[in-house]
Amino acid sequence: MLSTTTKELLIIKKQKIGGIYMGKAKFAYTVWQWGTNNKEQFIQSLKDITEAGYEYFESVKEAINVFNNDVSGFKAICKEYGVKPNGFYFHLNGKWENDVEDVKKKLPFMATCGIHRMNVQATGVVGRPATQEELDYNLNAINAIAKLAKKYEIVPCLHPHYNTTVMYENEIDFIMENTDPEMVAFGPDTAHITAGKGDPVKIIKKFADRVKFTHLKDITSEGLKAAGMQAGVEVYTNFRELGEGIVDFPAIFKILDDAGYDGFFTVELDRSRFGNKKSAIMSIKYLKEHYKKN
Repeated sequence: MLSTTTKELLIIKKQKIGGIYMGKAKFAYTVWQWGTNNKEQFIQSLKDITEAGYEYFESVKEAINVFNNDVSGFKAICKEYGVKPNGFYFHLNGKWENDVEDVKKKLPFMATCGIHRMNVQATGVVGRPATQEELDYNLNAINAIAKLAKKYEIVPCLHPHYNTTVMYENEIDFIMENTDPEMVAFGPDTAHITAGKGDPVKIIKKFADRVKFTHLKDITSEGLKAAGMQAGVEVYTNFRELGEGIVDFPAIFKILDDAGYDGFFTVELDRSRFGNKKSAIMSIKYLKEHYKKN
């Protein structure tokens, strides 16, 4: 039987204090929005997010290309601004050389940076569900990445994304049900799941024990509006800063905390109405008002 003191501690951990949900997740921001063409864009992104109050960031594989495997140079810039990378984002395009072989080349860079998670976006498809052949290809590629990454203690996280072959709930289910939970994790994106006609609260709850990375962004109720391509992926205009749309973030916070999630809440926004730094400030303000770190 639990002692009175232990019971009280458990109650305190789960309660909302002043409307703020308690948990252990750390806050991060994505930096690809500033550009992925040169080091100057990377430096500006770190300057802006640190001034906004973030201590961690996620980048994309193009950043590794910019640094041309110069890990020491990358780490020196991170140290200068007092921030740490929490992961890199990869998107599959249906070519094994890009989808698996290129990841293999970049794993040592990530490992040297202390990375233990990477997001993987499935191959693109527009206006229709994935075929079984397409799902099978993505499954094979993700499993191959997982085997390569295990050596470096890096876990790939399936990242659902609009207009890809893993967009709808049944497509997410297929990949998750056919991968080893010890090898492949779930990296939900609250806005993309919503755009794919899914309920992010329901889907995150279904796979809560496999969530190892989380993208937080809001979305309005209007139809999704594409705004072209950036860093190799399609971007959208009606994604919003946290609290500016329809996503039930407090429910998601509770589900993940109940599951013992102590990873990152990585905020992302494809296109800002106000400028990248301003949007980063708006979202961390929302987090601080609704989520208190233990």
